[in-house]
Amino acid sequence: MKRLTKASLAVLAASSMLLSACSGSADNKDKSGSDAKNPTSTSEAGGDKGGNALKSSDYLAASYDELKDGGNLTLAVGEVTKQMNPFHADMNTDTSAIFAWYNPQIALYDENAHWYANPDYIESVKDEVVDGKTVVTWKINPKATFNDGTPIDWRAFETVWKMCNGTNNDIAVNDTDGYKDMESVKPGANDKEVVVTYKFKYPWWKKNFEMIAHPALQDLNTFNTGYVQNAHPEWGAGPYKIKEIDFNAGHVTFEKNEKWWGQPGKLDLVTLRALDAQAEINAFKNGTVDAVGIGNKDRLAQTKDMNGISRYKAVSKSLALIQLNSKSEAFKDKKVREAFMHAINRETLVNIRFAGMDYKEPPLGSLLLKPFQDSYEDNMGELGKFDVEKANTLLDEAGWKKEGDYRTKDGKTLELHIPQFSESPITKGLLGALQKMTKDVGMKLELDSYKPTDFQRVMSERNFDIVLSGFGQSNPFGMADVGQVYGSDSQLSKTSLGSPEIDAMIRKSTEADNEAESLKFGNEAEKAALAQAGWLPLFSGPSMVATKEGLANLGANGYTTFPKQMLGWKK
Repeated sequence: MKRLTKASLAVLAASSMLLSACSGSADNKDKSGSDAKNPTSTSEAGGDKGGNALKSSDYLAASYDELKDGGNLTLAVGEVTKQMNPFHADMNTDTSAIFAWYNPQIALYDENAHWYANPDYIESVKDEVVDGKTVVTWKINPKATFNDGTPIDWRAFETVWKMCNGTNNDIAVNDTDGYKDMESVKPGANDKEVVVTYKFKYPWWKKNFEMIAHPALQDLNTFNTGYVQNAHPEWGAGPYKIKEIDFNAGHVTFEKNEKWWGQPGKLDLVTLRALDAQAEINAFKNGTVDAVGIGNKDRLAQTKDMNGISRYKAVSKSLALIQLNSKSEAFKDKKVREAFMHAINRETLVNIRFAGMDYKEPPLGSLLLKPFQDSYEDNMGELGKFDVEKANTLLDEAGWKKEGDYRTKDGKTLELHIPQFSESPITKGLLGALQKMTKDVGMKLELDSYKPTDFQRVMSERNFDIVLSGFGQSNPFGMADVGQVYGSDSQLSKTSLGSPEIDAMIRKSTEADNEAESLKFGNEAEKAALAQAGWLPLFSGPSMVATKEGLANLGANGYTTFPKQMLGWKK
């Protein structure tokens, strides 16, 4: 399962709940939130090195026994995605959020961002170096079984490896990092023991197998199309199962799973509803949705005087960025891409995004690490600097001559298209600012309007020159994903950029002997990749969430993640 997922800007601007709906503290302490240091390459609990200290997590904590038996939970998603396979290239944040409610969660993170394996599925994990290769032995819970009766054994791990190792070009997979670096996945002492051998020392093995897959997915056609408008509840395994799913109406309801072997879920029903940004906040205000992201000034204002709610604020697992489609006519020329980069005043975009929120941060310089992490570097360098004069010079050199407001070449206007998935004030403000900035250097930026539910399709078809969107993370191992973002075979990237030289730099990072070396080489690879002028990191900001009073273990959770049966209402 990949760490990074695609998300629309509307989702990020709202700090949508399901970027962290599976989150909470696995350390059942009776307190709200944590200021603990993140041991995974973070300098503090959070913040931006600009004076905005953030908690690593913030929520109403409760132990399992402190949760009420019963009750319902309703949350919003952007869409009930047509492609329900979270390992597929066309998945997005909503896909993985929905999938996690009825499928095995293998990787969990405590409130200090420490990784641990979910004991409901995994009895123990041991990693060692044998003959210069990382070998990880997973012992699976003997009771673990898929809903259709298929044992959860080494084959569930083998399925993920075979589908995600990148050896079959007919498989549309979203992430090969780590999986392509595995030499073998075999049974150990019995079928309930898995021995994963990497080709070399691999420091980021904990990012692999966050989720596992039913062996039915080993069939190529099933992997690519089996989950299209079919959630396959029989292939799930967890405290909840699907009661009803309607892809057209956009909702899915979960109920307790009678085949579950662990502690039962506390909730009677969990419903996820596909709502656009305005409908989501309206639903929260009228009490039909139990939690909502309030990560912009409009939502803060709308919830300011509400009674019976709790508000939380912590580090965000998401970031916003701009990607340029290098296969589009205008952006085939690197000079034009570089001109676009210099034409954009990122500080202005950051100010628009966080206006009215009493929060500031400098523009991001990386898509892999956050400013509060120790190994973070500004890898954009000079290319990230706003410089209208340089942008104009580059466009002149590329043969685009200014005639009136816009530039032309061979009788064609320098016209660029960017999709718009939301009418929210922030989205409109950001896109309007981009139109002005590009016009100032002679580029004509056209907005193409789409419904929020079109996001997955538009990203898959790459029917744009520029896209403003986001990445959502599932763990703090940012540098482990350098290949997923910048590799020439990346399915996550929409730039169509990459090179054998950068791929070699990526391998140097992923094959490093330890995390420190991997981080060093990874930063070097990211610098080289960003110099191709296809990605423009923008901002991350805080995760801000409002919930109904009493909703426990779900709020602004940062990287902390724990099993679904720990979500519910406090007694």
